[in-house]
Amino acid sequence: MNLFLREFLETDRKTLRELFVSARNAAFSWSASDAHKLEDFDIVTEGEKIVVAVVSSDPIGFASIWEPDSFLHNLFVHPNFQGQGVGRALLAYCEKYFSDIPTLKCVKANKNARRFYQAQGWTVRSEAVGPDGPYVLMEKASPNKVTNYAPSAQDAAKPRLL
Repeated sequence: MNLFLREFLETDRKTLRELFVSARNAAFSWSASDAHKLEDFDIVTEGEKIVVAVVSSDPIGFASIWEPDSFLHNLFVHPNFQGQGVGRALLAYCEKYFSDIPTLKCVKANKNARRFYQAQGWTVRSEAVGPDGPYVLMEKASPNKVTNYAPSAQDAAKPRLL
């Protein structure tokens, strides 16, 4: 597979709307099949940086980031391309848009996604309940980012890496 990653183009919208619905229907098996609408893509990605995974000029996955909070809001791969490294590649590509420790929310019932993120080094920061049910807030600490911890007097002069 010849995978190419790039930023969103307006010509991607129609395909990504369809991909969004089919991937959500596959991932959120507990939801009614008519719960996901094409226009949901436009609503949930408004104002976000969108990156697209492309094979043979066809979008096969995307991620969207709310940059002010380094928040990974969406990551979806077409069901026919899952398990082939597309999600991992999208996550790696997104890193350049994170200005702080990135976070994401993952619905607890979406066990496949939780396993995927944990395999990529994301850890659970907290748990809560939202409109889609219980979720975990996850974060991925970068080994190159300095933490905001309170150092001892001895360590005050040394930066601490995560």
